Amino acid sequence: MDQKNLQANMISLFQETGKYAQKFHKKTYESDMETLKERYSNLLDEIKGIIEESDDDMEEIAAYVPDYVAEQLSNISSKRKKDIACLDNNMNMVSYYVPLMGEIISVKTKPFTEKMVEIWNKNMPEYKIGHSTREHIQGGFKKGLFCYITTAVCRSLNKTDDCYELTLLRDYRDHYLMNSENGEELVKEYYNIAPTIVKRIDTGDNSAEVYARIWQDYLNPCIHLIEEEKKEECRELYSDMVRKLEKKYLYS
Repeated sequence: MDQKNLQANMISLFQETGKYAQKFHKKTYESDMETLKERYSNLLDEIKGIIEESDDDMEEIAAYVPDYVAEQLSNISSKRKKDIACLDNNMNMVSYYVPLMGEIISVKTKPFTEKMVEIWNKNMPEYKIGHSTREHIQGGFKKGLFCYITTAVCRSLNKTDDCYELTLLRDYRDHYLMNSENGEELVKEYYNIAPTIVKRIDTGDNSAEVYARIWQDYLNPCIHLIEEEKKEECRELYSDMVRKLEKKYLYS
């Protein structure tokens, strides 16, 4: 195994998928993935041979991209710039890079992609990601969609990914919103616009103030509405928040 060459190629692929992640849209996702599979078919075949040959080699190459990203982040001194970079890297990893690796046809594919995610989360515990597949994305990316903006807000307030607020909203999404009329379509729509909204807020000079206002005016009231079993009122308030943010950060 030519380790240096393979490592360079896998990093190059990650940089390429990052360009796709920046313009992510469900209408082009399938064709994007097909383009990447064809363009990098030789690399994917090489990886397949390695992960099937040795578990030790599999673990070694699974660390190439997580280690590379962790090193890049360690060179960023500004917390705000690091948060923005982490958001971009997480989006890349979850939406394109891991799902593309998941297209390798092998019994070792899932252990390999799970190991990448495990190493990623170990290297960057403040910016953890979940395991994802192409089918997962094409199905609407149901896990994590509704709370995309909420996650960004909670992070700005130094709340953890498993904090009470995010856990409550995820439960609301999965057990109420997704089962309500037009709820699944609403969640999918959120995902198409939320990453861009968050990125534009993060690149502004007053992102902390913006997130504080979102928390005060929308998210905290939404949480209280859920606690009071006023779930439809929460839906209306959250929808109002998204519409206003969409108007301000996408069309102004």
